[in-house]
Amino acid sequence: MRQILLTTDFSENSIHAMKYALELFTYAECNFQVLHVVKSSTFISDDLMQSKPTESIYSELISDAKTQLESLIKTLKNQYNNLLHTFELIVDYDNLIGAINQTVELHQIDLIIMGTKGVTNLEKLIFGSNTLRVFQRCHVSVLAIPFNCPIKQIKKVLFTSKYQTTYKLKDLKILIDLAEHYDYKIDILHINESESMDSKQQLIQQELDLFFRNINHEFVMKSENVYLKTVLEYINAHNIELFSMMRKQHSFLEHLFLNHKTEQIAYHVNIPFLMLAYSN
Repeated sequence: MRQILLTTDFSENSIHAMKYALELFTYAECNFQVLHVVKSSTFISDDLMQSKPTESIYSELISDAKTQLESLIKTLKNQYNNLLHTFELIVDYDNLIGAINQTVELHQIDLIIMGTKGVTNLEKLIFGSNTLRVFQRCHVSVLAIPFNCPIKQIKKVLFTSKYQTTYKLKDLKILIDLAEHYDYKIDILHINESESMDSKQQLIQQELDLFFRNINHEFVMKSENVYLKTVLEYINAHNIELFSMMRKQHSFLEHLFLNHKTEQIAYHVNIPFLMLAYSN
């Protein structure tokens, strides 16, 4: 049984992502951990002063959110009525990343699925959206679903690689499982300033060829030096319906001062985006 974490703030985009997840895994046995994190800014001192003496402050803070989450899940259960799916509800009073990482560890989560609206102003571009923070700081793979993304069957997938780091099979497991189960066609795009590959890159390509041996796949090489432009043009030209890449760890200073591929893609791709996490 898959253990999948769904996050929701009850917004339309988060509920859209939940519906996308239920459709994507229609024929898979899944236990969905549904997490809502109550923000501290939601409450003021008067709210705490009015709490009943018999109730803990924590229970008072989360009670309304728990009721709202139960109502949402009841609605989704009635809508989809899938006996393969079970749900566990979690309401936490914490920071988002801390709550997610705690849930991932406690419930051995295989995949996080969440909604994203993308960048809407300069402030978000500088400081990052919740989705980008989850990409950077959480320990498992993340599937981000844009709000304007239709819920439909996926057939064409783009996976990019620089062929710089060797992969483990479990690093790619969620992508391979989905591709094998739903008969995806995967294009493996290598973007390189040079028109040729060195021996290490050739070896990594051979390893990927082995990992994807049961999947219809194709290797594509582009000699370019502008990563984002090349990826977006390829997605548009080839009707790509899911984009995937591996996440790399960067230091805080790198996140602060450098413009990394993760940030570039996260703000511009308007199709589902699967960020794969390297295993320990």
